[in-house]
This record gives sequence, structure tokens and C-alpha cells, in this order.
Amino acid sequence: MLLKTNIPTKLVKRRISYFYGEYFDLKTKSIAFATLKPSIPVNVSKFNVFIEDERWNLTNVKKILGKDSLYITIMRNPVDQFESMFHFMDMREFYNVSSFKEFIQNLKKDKIRSDRFKELFGRNQISYTLGLDEESFDNETAINAFINKVDDSFDFVMITEYFDESIILLNNLLGTHIGQMLYVPKLERQKDMKYKLSTNQKILLERWLKADVMLYSAFRRKLEQRVVGRVIQQTKIFRGLNNQLHRFCKVSVRPELEPKDPKKRFGIFKIELKRSF
Repeated sequence: MLLKTNIPTKLVKRRISYFYGEYFDLKTKSIAFATLKPSIPVNVSKFNVFIEDERWNLTNVKKILGKDSLYITIMRNPVDQFESMFHFMDMREFYNVSSFKEFIQNLKKDKIRSDRFKELFGRNQISYTLGLDEESFDNETAINAFINKVDDSFDFVMITEYFDESIILLNNLLGTHIGQMLYVPKLERQKDMKYKLSTNQKILLERWLKADVMLYSAFRRKLEQRVVGRVIQQTKIFRGLNNQLHRFCKVSVRPELEPKDPKKRFGIFKIELKRSF
């Protein structure tokens, strides 16, 4: 979507076909969706984007996407990611604590349960989601082998703390126009709503999240090595354009669950850019 400041219309709409899949069922050869939960044949027409929301399985995803597809993921600082997940999913009852502070205290006493909240969320969330087995969480040899596997599986790994730089590198990879990559942050927590970890608490969590820290650190270093020269200049230009978008546009994204074309009923995003002047 190429955005220009001289767009004559007050409302611009574009559609993106996508899959929002929770898991791929090999027995029934179907995909279960997070929204509608329908079953569809494996040979369904190809979509532009497949959004995997469960544990990553490259073999299964390849059955949905074409041979020339690009595979992209994003990683966030594991300590910040876990603190955010703890509050977003409200894991207090699961960990039998009244606050994140109490969770840290119990972690220090080694009194934290090892199973996963709703069988999916918990320790080393990034590594687990990408396929690392829980018995390998403290095995550095296995973790290093897993890092190499992730590196081989994905064409690009974005880093949240370098989001704009990641967008530029993604833009260069896709060969798109910089104006097509503009965005508006959504659902951001205010700083005063985030738990402020002390240095010792961060060290404690980093030890507990060992696999995630090793994985994240490897790909953060890899990205930092690419943020030089032209990428830095492109990022500066990109941020200027994005600031203009934030000043003049409000963006709402919602799934259109019942489009007129029945062949496209499996998830259509309607993106509305509303100019505020």
C-alpha cells in the first residue's frame, strides 16, 4: 500500500488475504482457525500471508505456502516479553501468586511450577514456540543447535527493540516501497503499568529464561551487524514518514468475517486509513 500525502480521497481501503492458523491437523488435513475454526482442504488457493499462532512447524506450513515463500519471525527481549505475557495473560492464579513481584520472589526460592499455562505459555516462550523441547531448556549444546536450526528455517528474524531497523531490512528483502511499510502502534502499555525490574531481578529471570536469552542474543547480534550505513539512513527517512502518518491518520484493522465472495471467507483484513484533516 503506497501512502502519499496528496491522496484525494478521505478513506483508503485495501484487502489482504491471509491465513490465521492455530494448528495444522495432519489426520484430517485441515487447519483450525483462531476466529472461525473451520476446516479447509490442504489444496486451498494460496494466500498472501500465513500467520502461525501456535508452535512453529516448517514442514506443515510448507504444505500451505508455495515453494518460493519467505519465512519471517520476530523476537523480543525475553525478560520484557515474559513480564508482558505474565500480565497480558494474567498468570497470577496459574502461578499461585498475587503479583509479578511475588512471582519473582517464588522464582528466587525455586517454587515456580514447570508446566505451561493453557499448555502453551510459560518459560522460554520464544524458544518453545519455535520448537525447542522443554527438556533442552538448560542444555547449551542443544540450544546452540536449535539456534542454527532457526537460522536455517527463517529468511529473516526481526528484533522488537530494533523494530524500525527491522522494517527497513524486511522492506529491502521484499523489494517493496518504504511507504508500504508504515505502521501505527496499537495496544501499547503505559510505562507506569509495567513492572520495574531491579538489576538482580533481571539477572534472575535471564538465568531462568536461558534458552530464550541465548536465542535472542544470537539474532540481535546478527541484526545489529546489518544496521549500518544505508540502513541507518533509510531508517531515519522511514521514521520521518511514519511520524507524518501518526500525525494525520488513524488506522483501524478488523477482520471482515463474512465477505461477499464465499471463496474468501477464511479471513480478510479490511485496513482503513482515515485522514484527520
